[in-house]
Amino acid sequence: MNRSIRDADAGSAVVAPGRLRQEVFDTRRRMRIGGVFYLFGWTLLVAYSPLGSVYPVHALAVAAAFLVLAVLRVVVRPALDNERAHPRWLNLQWGIVFATAALWGVASGLVMLDARFAAANVPILLCTVAYATACAHTLSMRRGRALACLTLVYLPALCVTWRVDAGAGPAWALLVYFAYLVLALVSSHREYRLRLDLDEELRIQRDRFETLSRLDALTGLANRRHFSEALDAEVARAHVEDQPLALLIVDIDHFKRFNDTHGHVAGDLALVAFAQRLREQLGERGVQLARVGGEEFALLLPGLRADAAAVLADRFRVDLGTSPLPLVVGADAVRASIGVADLLPGEMGEAMYLRADRALYRAKAEGRDRVVCAEG
Repeated sequence: MNRSIRDADAGSAVVAPGRLRQEVFDTRRRMRIGGVFYLFGWTLLVAYSPLGSVYPVHALAVAAAFLVLAVLRVVVRPALDNERAHPRWLNLQWGIVFATAALWGVASGLVMLDARFAAANVPILLCTVAYATACAHTLSMRRGRALACLTLVYLPALCVTWRVDAGAGPAWALLVYFAYLVLALVSSHREYRLRLDLDEELRIQRDRFETLSRLDALTGLANRRHFSEALDAEVARAHVEDQPLALLIVDIDHFKRFNDTHGHVAGDLALVAFAQRLREQLGERGVQLARVGGEEFALLLPGLRADAAAVLADRFRVDLGTSPLPLVVGADAVRASIGVADLLPGEMGEAMYLRADRALYRAKAEGRDRVVCAEG
């Protein structure tokens, strides 16, 4: 887990798409309602001081600005499915947060400097400490930006307190608490990065397991589950586009006898070699090649009728005899029986597969090493 968010105060962080999407989601969730508390704090400040009567226009303008910024946090929504827009949305959202923090810092600092509004100092300090704490713990997705936000909120009140009561208890308490907030931010950011690392590792493992659950471990081809889904999808597409679709089911002749004679290791090698030959000769023509049973393989051929698909199948069958697979010394050449079916009007994938399977059994019943087309 060596990937991590790279802090970039200019908004140019380089992160993996999954991590960036998660950061956008977390940023939206954590920042959405925070602006309301700044408006509440300003209202409290005005209520506990004569600010509203002395500077009514200014007080109302600041309140209106907090309201607009709070609304922007809610209405500016990210497009979670548009990864290219994520950095731009993050920059915009952080810009709103910076504007809110700066407005609080400047406005509350100016109020504290005026002795007429001394009654508002306690509400200001309480709100400032609360907002700064939220910056340290809630906005820790980007350490540099969170530190800037924390400073914008906290520094004006700290400076005014030191100017008025330098060396007094409140001033020292604010200074010590600022140091604590910086350390808490660093720790919170580290924990957030670790959680992203863990989430990304889990996503990678999930995707890996999902891939493995759709592959045959021995041959590397798709498995029965994946093929069934592909069959249904191709059948639906063929019906919509009114295009032909052929299905081959290929079975290695006398494979059990081969296994019993030469052992399971040789049998596995034969399956791998057979799958590779299928992939080389028919894989490019087919939309899906899969191992659907022990020695049974299936292939979808879009755009082909049964007769054209049977020609390809027979060419593959003949090639097995003229160019035998590289197997154990003394082993007979591997041969195959093939059933072919094409899609009938209105037919479902399962029914098509059943007809191809019956054609395969007919090929075996008629002596094996042959291609048989399904009756339609």
